[in-house]
Amino acid sequence: MKLREFVELLDKEGKLKHIKEKVSVDYEIAKYLKKYDGTPLIFENVANRKNESSIPVVGNLISSMDLLCEGLGIKKEDFIKTMINSIENPKDYRKAEKNEFTYLEPDLSILPILKHYPLDQGPYITSAVVFANYKGIKNISFHRLCLIANDRFVGRLVEKRDLHTIYEDAKQHGEDVDVSIAIGNSIGVLVAGATTVAFGQYELGIASALENGVEVVNAKTNSSEYPADSEIVLEGKILHDETTKEGPFVDLTNTYDIVREQPVFVIDRIAIKKQAFYQALLPAGNEHKLLMGAPRTPTIYKAIKEAGVDVVGVYLTPGGSGWLDAVIAIRKKTEEDPKKAIEAAIKGHKSLKKITIVDEDVDVTNADEVNYAITMYWNAGKEFVFKDVKGSTLDPMATPDGIGSKLAIDATRPLNIPKEKILKFRKV
Repeated sequence: MKLREFVELLDKEGKLKHIKEKVSVDYEIAKYLKKYDGTPLIFENVANRKNESSIPVVGNLISSMDLLCEGLGIKKEDFIKTMINSIENPKDYRKAEKNEFTYLEPDLSILPILKHYPLDQGPYITSAVVFANYKGIKNISFHRLCLIANDRFVGRLVEKRDLHTIYEDAKQHGEDVDVSIAIGNSIGVLVAGATTVAFGQYELGIASALENGVEVVNAKTNSSEYPADSEIVLEGKILHDETTKEGPFVDLTNTYDIVREQPVFVIDRIAIKKQAFYQALLPAGNEHKLLMGAPRTPTIYKAIKEAGVDVVGVYLTPGGSGWLDAVIAIRKKTEEDPKKAIEAAIKGHKSLKKITIVDEDVDVTNADEVNYAITMYWNAGKEFVFKDVKGSTLDPMATPDGIGSKLAIDATRPLNIPKEKILKFRKV
């Protein structure tokens, strides 16, 4: 679903909260996003740094699985199979017949780019999907983009990820990478941009499968392309010969990331829709965690399925920052199934620090149901502790290269438990 259509739908359903008072892009909008995390917001009266901004800001749009799946037009229980199908069966996208963008000179001061936390390096874009093209290799992905000049950002490229690989290749050849930075994208494009696939697979095909077709327009100033229904697009390039300091910024786990030397993005043109929305995404908020975690769940699901376990659901919890803590529901057939599921989940997502296995009737997204299962069906010996194993660098208890510990809990009912002690979760 297009972002604009989703905002209108949420408003019609009474799920969109309107913030009518004047709010500053410096910290005030971020405070509201934090206070109402999980509730979609629209800021109608935004005060920019240089002048009054005529661009309203929307945020927290997909800050729960229910909202995410509504935006995709699917049931929550169908998310994983929908993702697997979209990854394995991407659809062609097509060129748009009509271009509704207005093109402006690269004055980034017109955009309501937020400052989020007091120690942040500066204002930066959090929700943009970067569309890159270098020698025919195309990629879409999320990147922090900190404003450093009226036409420049410093961008965080995570090592060994696709855009970093493309950038390193271009740098070795003394060439820049063509990019378009799209803000205010359809829900399918947002999910596809957060999905990890094999190098060279263009994620826009996944978005097209999720959206049942995506239309694109060609950039005016370079070889990249971007969705015709994006709200704001910044055409430019990643410079091969210019870097600067990037950070500190609050990362996924609500802690400050380190300062690094990172490449500079230069903007050549701004493409903007009439009455455009600027989409904000709160760092370390539910939306950030969900976009990090939800696209990883199909990988975990497939790994467990391949291990011979009848897996029903996988959820990376907000409490684990959408990355470190998984709840997995299985249809248990043997007492060895939980252990098999745990081992497979770790293979599917090595960053996991905590894993909880529950029965198929437990809603993995419902913390109360999961807690109930742990309390009722855990016994000493139904847990597994792994020490000095590869985990995540986001784990504050791990070494700088991610060596740490893992805890897994079997909270499934024993197969031989008396029937009178089987307490199932039933819908009224």
